[in-house]
Amino acid sequence: MRFLYGAVPATFDSDFGGTESVRRLVGATQSSVWKTFAAQAAVGTVTETRVALQRYVPFLHNSFKPFFVGAWRTSGGHVVLSGAFRMHRAVQVFMSVWLALCIVWSALAAYAAASGARESWLLPLAGLGMVAFGVALVQLGKWMARNDMAWLSAVIRKALSRDAR
Repeated sequence: MRFLYGAVPATFDSDFGGTESVRRLVGATQSSVWKTFAAQAAVGTVTETRVALQRYVPFLHNSFKPFFVGAWRTSGGHVVLSGAFRMHRAVQVFMSVWLALCIVWSALAAYAAASGARESWLLPLAGLGMVAFGVALVQLGKWMARNDMAWLSAVIRKALSRDAR
């Protein structure tokens, strides 16, 4: 499953204290897509306990794009935002169910074809084709969002750096 859904760990050091780090990241992001409907932005939730951000691109929806999900912690006397870029959990669950059902379909169809129903010999191949389609769809979506991690990382680094403003 790492091939399909693998998370990429990320940490961001802040040049500020905890409250100021949260304030600056809130200022660099939008809390809702509706507040930035026609402009590209980092959108999501930034609180003192949790951060969940995505790159919003107007008029383009990609369910397979990475989200940054992390939390604030203090390490060695300075604030660090640590987490991972990963696909949304709902998309992971949906695609896992899709692939599992296609594999079960293929196995049952192969059993039916092997037990004498000669007219059903193409059915296992159809199930395997749907598995291949699902994997290709995920990979295409990840490829289309290939720059999102770098873009979101730049937004976060800029917000948490003294040199950025």
